[in-house]
Formats: sequence, C-alpha cells, structure tokens
Amino acid sequence: MWLLILLASTMIVVALSGLYLISERSDQFDTPGRHTEVWQSYSLQLQLRELLETAQALEHGEASPAQLKIRLGTVRTALDPLLRTRVFDYLVEPRPDAMRTLARLDRRTADWMQRLDWRDPVKAAEIASRMRKTLPDEIRASHELIVACNVAVAIQLDRERQSLKQTFHWLGGFLALIATGCLVLALRILSAQRRSRRLASELHRLNSSLERRVQSRTRLLHERETLLQTILDSTPSEVTLISADQRRVFYVSHTLLMQSGAGRQEAFDLSRLFVDADDYQRLLARLDRGDTVQQLETRLYPAAPYWALLTARPLRIHGQPAWLIWSFDITRRKTMEQKLHRLATTDSLTGLYNRRALLRAAIQALREDRRAPLSLLLLDIDHFKRINDAHGHPIGDDVLKTLARRMSSWLRAGTLIGRIGGEEFAIVLPHTQAAEALAIAERLRQAVASAPVALSGQLTLSITLSIGITQRQDGDSLRTLVQRADHALYRAKAEGRNRSHLTEAPRQPAAAADI
Repeated sequence: MWLLILLASTMIVVALSGLYLISERSDQFDTPGRHTEVWQSYSLQLQLRELLETAQALEHGEASPAQLKIRLGTVRTALDPLLRTRVFDYLVEPRPDAMRTLARLDRRTADWMQRLDWRDPVKAAEIASRMRKTLPDEIRASHELIVACNVAVAIQLDRERQSLKQTFHWLGGFLALIATGCLVLALRILSAQRRSRRLASELHRLNSSLERRVQSRTRLLHERETLLQTILDSTPSEVTLISADQRRVFYVSHTLLMQSGAGRQEAFDLSRLFVDADDYQRLLARLDRGDTVQQLETRLYPAAPYWALLTARPLRIHGQPAWLIWSFDITRRKTMEQKLHRLATTDSLTGLYNRRALLRAAIQALREDRRAPLSLLLLDIDHFKRINDAHGHPIGDDVLKTLARRMSSWLRAGTLIGRIGGEEFAIVLPHTQAAEALAIAERLRQAVASAPVALSGQLTLSITLSIGITQRQDGDSLRTLVQRADHALYRAKAEGRNRSHLTEAPRQPAAAADI
C-alpha cells in the first residue's frame, strides 16, 4: 500500500514536471523576438539598397549629406544584431562567405561613418561615389548572408522541435504509467478511508504549491512590466501604444500626454497631437490597411508646433488590433534643410533669386503652359562701373540692394525676379504679351530714373536702366529666349542707354521647345 502511494505520487510529480517543461518550451516558441536573424538579414539588404539609392540621389543633387549620414547610421543599426548573433553556430557546414560579408560590411560602413561629414558636401559626394561603386557587389553578397541565416534558423528550430518531440514521447510514456497506477489506486481508495484522507492532504499540498507558483509568475510579470515601462520612459523617442479603435491606451509618453492636453492616460486623444488634420487621416488610413508607416514627416503640438518623424506599425495585443507609434523631434534638421534651400536659391546680396534658381523657375514657367504668353526682361544698370570706381564697392552693393527692394515692391505678384550677374537682373513675366511687358519695362525704367538712391553719409545717386525685352514664341527654348533678350539689351545700350528695346522673334511653325 505504501509503495503504491509512493509510486503514484512520484508519477504525478514527474507528469507535472513534464507538463511544466513543455509549457516552458511552448512559451519559448511563442516568445516574440526569437529567431529574428532572417528578418534582420532581409532588413540589412533593404537598408543597403536604400543607402545606394540615397548615395545616387546625393550625386544627382536630390539628397543632402545629412540624409546620407542618417541612412548610413540605419545600415549600421541593422548590421549590429547580425554581428552579435550566435545563430550561425547551428550551421552544419560553415559558410565563410557570409561571415566575410558581415566583416567587410562592418569595416566599410564604419569607415564611411567616420569619414562622412554632413557639413562637407564635397567629401560626402566622394563617399557617395564610393558607395555607388561598392554597394551593388555588397547587396549581391548579402544574398549569401540571407541564405545562411535561413539555414541556421531552420536548423535551430528543427533541433528545438526534435527536443520538444522527445519530451512529448517521454511524457506520454509516463502518462500511460500514471493511468495504470491511477486505476490501481482508485481500487485501493475505495477500500480504504484512510487512503482517501491522505489523498485529500496531498491535493491540498499541490494546491498550495500551485498558488505559490501563480504568485511567483504574477510577480515576474509585474517585474517585466516595470522594466518595459522604464525602457519606454528612457527612450529618446516619444512612444504611444493604443488600441486600433483608440478606446484603450496601453502606454503613452509623458510628453505626448501633455501635448495632447489630456491630464490622464485614459483621456489621451491621438488626433489632438497633429497640426494638420490631413496628416492624421493619412496615418489612420495606412494603419487601417495594415501598413507599417516608416519615417512620416509631420508637425505636432498645435500650441507650439514642431516637426516630428513618425514611425508606426500595427500589431495585436491580447488578440485585439493595436498600434505602436514612435515620434522623434526633427525640428533642427528641418530648420537646417530650409536654411540650405535658401542658400542654394537666393542671391546673398539682394535676397532675390540667384541665376541658377531663376533659370530653374523660368523653365518651370515655360513648361506649365506652353501656349500661354511669357515675356522676359533683362535689365542692366547704366555705367555701374563708374559707381564702383568713384564710391567703392560697398556703395555699389547698397545701390544693388536698394534697386532689388524697389523692383520687388513695384512689380506684381507672380513675377520672377533674379540677379544673374554683377549689375544685371532678369524678370520673367508669365501670361504677359510683349506690348504689356514693354509697358511694364518703361514704367520700371522711368520709376528708377526719377527716384535717386539715397545712401549713407547724405550721398544720393541717380541711376538709369537699359532693358531688353522679348516674348516667348512657339518652339522657343529658354536659351533662345535669353539670347534674344540679351540682344535687345545690347540694342538698348547701343541706342544711348536709359531706354527699353523690344525684340520679337519671327513667327515659325510650332515645335517642341528644347527647354
């Protein structure tokens, strides 16, 4: 009898231990974030492709060194987990090509990161050129890395499945023994009241053990939640985790909570963060479709707007759809981009378009409506060299700035004005016939001639303009238009200066303009 009870107790303990072991291993299979090496290898290849595209864009002037620096940092971030993973230890046959690819990528990207300076466009262009030559080979080599990750993870998962299968077999055998023992034990229980009391006592002990395990598990979950809270509170990005119907807020950073105007987490309203309601609706539409939103630029916090970079992805919590959204402040980067754009398109002395920006705007105007009239004025200050020689270049600069301010205030909205040379300006008049352009030029010339420029030290200078005018004809390119206006300006100077001259091109059959 005592031996039977001891046998039954032993089998119960073994069965519970086996079930507990299976549960633990099942939890390991269900744990998010395991075996991410395959995804990481695909992500690395994708980041290498995007780095190549950014380098090519920088060579064509469509991207900035700062964007290349950020994209290179993203590649380094995607590369780091693969450098530290031990998943390749599961490979039956070593794959040295994959290891060499990782080492080579680590070495090259580290070298590029160290040498790349977003403030040095020339150096950035040189590095971008090297990237463009090197990265195609590295992208092809990364395929072997992806294959190695897939094989290693498959082998690792297969070993874990085999181990779990053996555990099931072991547990099945013991369960069969338990079934037999329980049958014998049941017969014995019916014949002995004493045995019944002892089984009740054993059940109470097991219940107490289960309660302790539940308490231990609850405490562990609480510690993990506290750790996750600490990590989220310490991240430089602002984070919110919210249900897809926005009725439940699982987590929201303190900064976002304050910016939304909600005093409590339960009252958090995502829509109140956005300055532009259209940006909010576009974000919702993409998340509702199940898309992952990468690097969406928008403005947040209507009370004190700032630029933010949003990344969001849909996921499931307790079987219900939810959204995880990161927000990173990029106001300084946007300010720098705007400053660089102004420097690239504005004449530093007059504040007007520089030559390159004006020509680009003129090309755009020509392309917008090829049938609409468009006129071009080239203006030159008469005898400007005498002003510089007699009064010095600072006085000449003051004359140029004063003339630029006056032209900007006198001309109508939509007119394109730029400084294209030392004392030479150009004015593009969209939707303007030659006769009207000539009238505008005459009014401008007379206004300048009749309004002397007052300078420092009670110095007053009278200046005059020579103006060349022409109108776009069918088949005209921008080069042809400029050449004809320049010829008209030459005629105005040859005829005595302080005058306007209109040159019209002969009519010809319509043809596609070589803009």
